[in-house]
Amino acid sequence: MIVKVVQIRDVVIIETELSPCADVFTFRIVNKFLEICGSVYQLSEELEAFRKGLLILRKTPYFFECEEGVCIAAKTHV
Repeated sequence: MIVKVVQIRDVVIIETELSPCADVFTFRIVNKFLEICGSVYQLSEELEAFRKGLLILRKTPYFFECEEGVCIAAKTHV
């Protein structure tokens, strides 16, 4: 599974081919690991501190906000 990650200042964009697991859900990023939808994926490098971002699961966009590594994602309607 390829997980593409782009970080610009305190904003992160994550793109994967995972299927969305809900319209609203939580996920975690700990060190170099992404825990999402019941699975764990290793990132190529550890991310710097961030609070907000965009998560793209199979071309479905979700905005998310994080606190202490725990993130809440909500599906966007575009």
